Amino acid sequence: MLFDVQPKTSIDELFGRRAEYLSFLDAIEKRRNFFIITGPRRIGKTSFLYAALNELEKEYGIPYAVIDARAATSLNSKYPQRVIAERLYKAIARKGFVGGVISRIKGIRISGIEVELQEKGFDIIDVLSAINEGNELAVIAFDEAQYLRFSNEDLTKLFAWVLDSLHNIVLVFTGSQVGVLENFLRLDEGDSPLFGRYEVRISLPRFNPSESLEFLRRGFEEYGIDVNERELLPVVNTLDGVPGWLVHYGAHRIDGLTNEEAIEKVLEKAMKYVQTEFEELDKLSPRYRVVVRAIARLSEGKGYARWERIKGLVEEELGEKMDEKAIRGYLSKLMDYGFVETIGYGKYRIPDPVMYRVFRRM
Repeated sequence: MLFDVQPKTSIDELFGRRAEYLSFLDAIEKRRNFFIITGPRRIGKTSFLYAALNELEKEYGIPYAVIDARAATSLNSKYPQRVIAERLYKAIARKGFVGGVISRIKGIRISGIEVELQEKGFDIIDVLSAINEGNELAVIAFDEAQYLRFSNEDLTKLFAWVLDSLHNIVLVFTGSQVGVLENFLRLDEGDSPLFGRYEVRISLPRFNPSESLEFLRRGFEEYGIDVNERELLPVVNTLDGVPGWLVHYGAHRIDGLTNEEAIEKVLEKAMKYVQTEFEELDKLSPRYRVVVRAIARLSEGKGYARWERIKGLVEEELGEKMDEKAIRGYLSKLMDYGFVETIGYGKYRIPDPVMYRVFRRM
């Protein structure tokens, strides 16, 4: 069902992502082993990931494991490797990745689907090697992989070793903070462990207005509800083709809210989500808030703000002159996190209407 608020698990449940899935499948068939899947917040990366991997498992017998990097780092922010190893073993136990290979790995006891690591010195390399030995092909995906940057060790060294040595393992990384993910992987830096590796990139864009209308129409159709498409135009304009928010709108309507009530409810939730996501930058410096607020206010009516005016308004609010390099640094970080984007030299804007509302009111 399109308005199911849980992540989709079947490719048939996804709307508008068939081409992206076929690109993923084509690259898998070519034995590509390094994928990066990106897109804005709430765009449906997790749904796409699970749906695509379930399809690969069902149709081609390719097993997979998905590691939520946010959970791994929240459980052990400095040493997520152990958490990752545990999650991989649980996936092995559930899915039967490697058959008898698992019993030969030191420090592991399996009871049903539960996995206990008996030795503190357990090495994730053992887990990955076992998966590689026991399967013709297996996929290991890291959802919101940018959070792995908080590890006390450089995990890109581990990933480079997997790509170079374990040819039966496919690594997939997803991220909504695209610039942060890029900075973590450092693919273009000559001294990076992952430099020179061939990656396949799959970008999940927002729906265009027509796709958003069709998504909503089909969603209501599944419940036998006929809606006036003109009534849906404010929804499309407000939520800007972000599938996650369109799903929540539809779910609220199905639950009995009016059109206006559903839009307001989604906006309230979306704005809290953006505020929570922004807290990481707030902790670094309150000036990020000043800069993004300036962009929101200056872009009203034009859709973007020019560099010179951003600098002027920031200095006016702070009551001091700002070094150009410092402001450009704030802008660069805001773009890394997906809160700001550039549309040409010296022109910056807030990517979607929900973010604009949040930052305009800051």
